[in-house]
Amino acid sequence: MLIRYILVLKLAFHSIAELIPFKVGLLLDSNDEAESNAIKRLADFTISTMYWTLQLEVQYHDQTYLSMMGGVCSLIDQDVAAIISASDSSSTAIQSNLIGQFQIPFIAAVATNPFMETPYVNNMELRLSPTDVHQSEAVYALLKEFLWFDFSILASSDSFGIRSTVRLQYLASQDIEFHIKDIQNFDTKRDLSQPSDVKVFSKELEVIKDSLVRVIVLSCHGRFAKRIFSEAKEMGLMAKDYIWITLDGVTARPDTLTHGDRSYLSYYKGIFGTTPHYGKDSGEYSDLKDAYVLNGGLSTDLTRASVKVSEGLKLIHFSLLRLGDIERETLKEVRCGKLNTWGAGQQLYSNMKKDFSGRQISSITGIEHFPTYEIMNFKSDGFERVGFWTYETGLLDSVGQKVKWRSRKDLTFIGSDTHPPTGLGSLEGYHLRIGIVEYPPTTYFVNSLECEKDPSRPRCWYGWSPEIFTRLAEDLKFTYDYAVAPTKMVGGTSESDSWSGSGTLMGDIIDRKTDITIPISMTYDRAKHVDFTAPLHEDSAALAMYPAIGSFASSANIFFFLDPFEMSVWGTILLLIFGIAILTNFFSKFSPLGTYGEKLHAMKTCPCKKCVLRRRVKKVVKCQVDEGEEDDGMNDLSIYNSNWLIAAGFVLQGVDVLPTSPSGRILLLTWWLFIMIISAMYTANLTASLTVESAVKTINNFNELLSQEYYEWGALEGDLLSSQLKNSTEEEHRDIYTRGKKIITTDVAAKKIKEGRFVFVGPRTLLEFVLKDDCEKIVVDTTSYQNQWAFAVPFHAPYLKPINKMFITYTEEGYFTQGFERWKSGEEGGETCPVESDEIGSDTTFTPQLLAGLFIILAGAVGCSLTICCLEFLFVAYLDSRKGKGFCECLGTRIYLKKCEVMEEWFGLDRGKSARNNIIFYNPDGTDDKPIEVPHSSGSNRSPYHYANSNGGMISHRALTTQDRPFTEEGNFILKQKDAYA
Repeated sequence: MLIRYILVLKLAFHSIAELIPFKVGLLLDSNDEAESNAIKRLADFTISTMYWTLQLEVQYHDQTYLSMMGGVCSLIDQDVAAIISASDSSSTAIQSNLIGQFQIPFIAAVATNPFMETPYVNNMELRLSPTDVHQSEAVYALLKEFLWFDFSILASSDSFGIRSTVRLQYLASQDIEFHIKDIQNFDTKRDLSQPSDVKVFSKELEVIKDSLVRVIVLSCHGRFAKRIFSEAKEMGLMAKDYIWITLDGVTARPDTLTHGDRSYLSYYKGIFGTTPHYGKDSGEYSDLKDAYVLNGGLSTDLTRASVKVSEGLKLIHFSLLRLGDIERETLKEVRCGKLNTWGAGQQLYSNMKKDFSGRQISSITGIEHFPTYEIMNFKSDGFERVGFWTYETGLLDSVGQKVKWRSRKDLTFIGSDTHPPTGLGSLEGYHLRIGIVEYPPTTYFVNSLECEKDPSRPRCWYGWSPEIFTRLAEDLKFTYDYAVAPTKMVGGTSESDSWSGSGTLMGDIIDRKTDITIPISMTYDRAKHVDFTAPLHEDSAALAMYPAIGSFASSANIFFFLDPFEMSVWGTILLLIFGIAILTNFFSKFSPLGTYGEKLHAMKTCPCKKCVLRRRVKKVVKCQVDEGEEDDGMNDLSIYNSNWLIAAGFVLQGVDVLPTSPSGRILLLTWWLFIMIISAMYTANLTASLTVESAVKTINNFNELLSQEYYEWGALEGDLLSSQLKNSTEEEHRDIYTRGKKIITTDVAAKKIKEGRFVFVGPRTLLEFVLKDDCEKIVVDTTSYQNQWAFAVPFHAPYLKPINKMFITYTEEGYFTQGFERWKSGEEGGETCPVESDEIGSDTTFTPQLLAGLFIILAGAVGCSLTICCLEFLFVAYLDSRKGKGFCECLGTRIYLKKCEVMEEWFGLDRGKSARNNIIFYNPDGTDDKPIEVPHSSGSNRSPYHYANSNGGMISHRALTTQDRPFTEEGNFILKQKDAYA
């Protein structure tokens, strides 16, 4: 590094000794005298610090091609080794093409046009400022951060103005949230010296104002911005809630906005802008500023353009030190008229590129691969930096931190507001021209002499649509009048209807003779020519007719008697019959107060010898006679009889056997209540259904309409529904159109319906309105071909978004639905037909959900019966305890006996005794109270023993004889001793 420094000094002193400095050309804009003078002063100071090894040659030019060509040729003829331009992108692009022909290195100090990349091989251009591609990304990030999704672009029609926003337009087009309302370009040849009362930019500003957009991106030179802001102020575009964002053409040249005393106007406060970051915080910039001011220079001369020209001179200085005197002499051969080229130019350009990429120049203005942009905010004394944008990090605050910009309190917006505006405009002061025709039930015309003369007055129209416009105008604060379509027709539904110039609502809105229409049907073809607001109403195809008397159906339902109930209800009833029968049998046997329970308990507890023997013995062979006598009344409510009892009750028939226990009676009483209600509902509904079936027959869909021969039908010719049926993909629907009659007007349709045997196919809303006074008609909604109604507006209408936003509120309130129903029923609010109820009616089919209450009551009765059955046990235990035993003992005995009964009598289970215990020997004289296990011998003095066998609870007994043989199979026979006599 030290060796390099010594070499540089040696070469420098050598050049000084020769006193033959290299010449460097500088092109400046003559239209911007203040900026050009600042650039020249700083350039002269920079050359003075190089020991005058460079000689500056300056040429001024205006925006014309001849002026720029003259300046370039003058510099070339003066033997300049390199040229620096401080002009804008448009001028720089022209200069680059001219200079490149002579192989003279060219430095573009401030040009940012992204399309200025070297288009020709012989061009030797070096750019010191980043392209506007990155600046557009910075502006896009700022718009997105503040949610300013709708914006307009106002740009000069030169290369800088147009091309500086190309990237911004692309980014916005790729983001569905963004919408560029307008792009206005103005001619740069406009005379800015005209008096202030002459509006130079009124045309462009009027368009932006009418677009209702509040965010404007300005891309032009500062000298245009001053006049634009002045006229925008008079038009109200610099008021509160407006946002202006300027690019570096204005932001980097704030002096162009000053007035005679170098002051700024107050309405600039709040403007935002972007400009490339050129190291104003670096130590090199501070050293340059201090040295310049110390030598008598003004700190205000250090603008972005002047600093970049200074850095360009340093770059040329270091690169020229490597060229010798031979290369200097060859410059004399380059002349503008000869179109000669400088042979050493390519070497010098290569040196400059090498030094530039090697950062031998100051880091103040060096181009980064991803440059940094400053976000500026106009305060009281001019633009102040409030943040940065970089490709890697996005938006940062002034100290390089990632923050939420919408929450910042150090920003100023137009109107001295610290709260960021929404960027959405209002319709206040706006006037809308509304296309209208009389279209009941939405729109009616006041038939008066005054309105006949001037139908554009709002008070000449009333109905649902005018009511909406009245409220909308009050809420959004706009004015309006009506424009009646000359043909007084809405217009067709397809392009073939020749909308443009047709004098219909559709034609007028397409030709922009009106701003918005009354609600019309939304169709695909219409949407290709206009925009629509959010839907206000939904409609569908319907059938209007007089009901037929009798049946016109091709077949009858032979199981019509099942119609009152759904099949699931019938199935539930059958399950209930079996379930209630089982419960009835259960309570009859389990309850201690039932016939079965009382008799069985007596058989278990009676102290007489016969009952004792009955309890201890089981017979080997059933005696059917005894069984019939002793089972009398106990099994009256068996499973079989219980099913008969419950099923007979369902068909309103009775039986002789009824439960005697309280629990069983409560269950049966609730069942009777259930079947009484079910029977009444079934009878009433079946009767009503048969009455309706015999009296009224209607068509419910298109297929039924095609399959019958009773009705004729027709649709309104030219209507949207007719077009949909005609072009339908379903053959049945096309048949509706082709086989139906073509109705010209709704009056004709209404007349044919009243004549009978005619079905009018049309939109439900239209049918209900046309026949609103006819209470005998029936309108059946087919739910087919649903369409929506909405206001039509021209494409990109600025008032579409505010209207849609207000419509959200109206929809949430139910305003559209309520208003439409009110007007549909009749414009004068007269008598209306009774509304058919959707609740249970004469022919409603009952479902399990509708009968849930009855099922709940029945379930409650079962629970109640179970509770009463438990209470019955407590009651009989109390009665038993009155005989001298304890209550708990009696209750325990009852429970034990019931347990044994359930095991033995219900399920036939043995309690675990051996087969031998089934045989009991006893003394027929009655002297032995207990059975004995071994019979006495033949020589005994005791009476002969008899035996008994128990089976099924009945007893048979006789004295033992010699015929009784020992037999031990399954305890069926009984004698165990060997002697012949017992």
